[in-house]
Amino acid sequence: QTVSSVDMGAVYDVNGQKLAWSDGDERNYDDEKRLRLSTAHVLGDVTGMTIGAQTRFGKYLYGKAQSIGDRVEAVIQGSTGKGSDVYLTIDSELSEYAYKLLDERNGAVVVMNYKTGELLIHTNYPSFDPVSVAEDELIDTALVDRVTMGRYPPGSTMKIVTAAAAIDAGIDFEYECTGETVVDGVLIRCAGGTAHGEEDLAKAFTSSCNTYFALLSVMLGEDRIFEAAKAFGFNEEFNFTDITLYRSNFELSGKESDLAWAGVGQYKDLVTPLHMTMITSAVANRGLMPEPKLLKAVSTNGSMSHQAVPTVYREVLSANTAEILAGMMERVVRMGTATSAAVENVIVCGKTGTAEYTVDGEIKNHSWFTGYIADEEYPYAISVIVEGAGYGSKYASPLAQKVLNKIVNG
Repeated sequence: QTVSSVDMGAVYDVNGQKLAWSDGDERNYDDEKRLRLSTAHVLGDVTGMTIGAQTRFGKYLYGKAQSIGDRVEAVIQGSTGKGSDVYLTIDSELSEYAYKLLDERNGAVVVMNYKTGELLIHTNYPSFDPVSVAEDELIDTALVDRVTMGRYPPGSTMKIVTAAAAIDAGIDFEYECTGETVVDGVLIRCAGGTAHGEEDLAKAFTSSCNTYFALLSVMLGEDRIFEAAKAFGFNEEFNFTDITLYRSNFELSGKESDLAWAGVGQYKDLVTPLHMTMITSAVANRGLMPEPKLLKAVSTNGSMSHQAVPTVYREVLSANTAEILAGMMERVVRMGTATSAAVENVIVCGKTGTAEYTVDGEIKNHSWFTGYIADEEYPYAISVIVEGAGYGSKYASPLAQKVLNKIVNG
């Protein structure tokens, strides 16, 4: 069979919800527009404007990966000319819920099983409609998959990496935060100029103290911080089977003030929401960073194959360091900047981030939250970014709470 004479197989979500299917030459999608929008970047389209599951798993959908036996079986069943069906790890109902919560604010929500790497939610605003993408007048950047392509300053979510470097180096010190400090002639302030008072590493992490982490970064030195960032996957070309992920950035200049800001998650630090979820997953998973998975299974003539197999991308932390970090992240949600992320019946661990960026000379803030549920039954890590929304504790953290609560409590 040539590709042109093969009906593309259907794409289903993890619960068997049909997301895309063919009738002859026509590609069909779910009737619910918001569901289409919430899963569009994962699915992609068939016009070639975006790369999603329909392109990435084309060899299955067009039947090119079918064995001779499968093709003979198809002839016997009279179903020749049909590609295999693909099942994704995505839950379309949860994706739609998360998309709705973004409330037409530019941003992204990603949820990943930190044991298996399977992506449960992968949604962005703005989005596009796969039904009419070729004709629509799209909102600017609607085709950009922010989950995998959006490179943002991480802000204080980067303190996970800096704290990991400090734990490994055995550096912890007592310090009185007055709300600001000077490093190499450059003023560094805590958010809102808040004076946090007496602190050590755990307290500074809980209150997200910029001045402590700036001084800590200088004490650690360029080599140790750079090695920690590298271990977590910064500056790396990710080559995953199921997904293309843009490279995150961490660089240093030799200036102490730039090192201080880099350890706080500013300077030239950039990270994608999916990479940040992998970082958090490594903490949750006792130091093992999972490879993200999108393909759950392939169905050919009713028989399932290509079942998703969990893959450890790499060990980024010792189990001991991961455990200490997990305790610090738990405290952030229990009594620190992310109390609005707490969910009934489970323990949530996390870190907020308020990432500064400049537009036409005006300083604005992206709102970040990254975290996970510490529960065998719900092994999920989440990252939320809301562009230009302000403090992480005010926007991203409560949004993450709603998504995690929906997963746990329905």
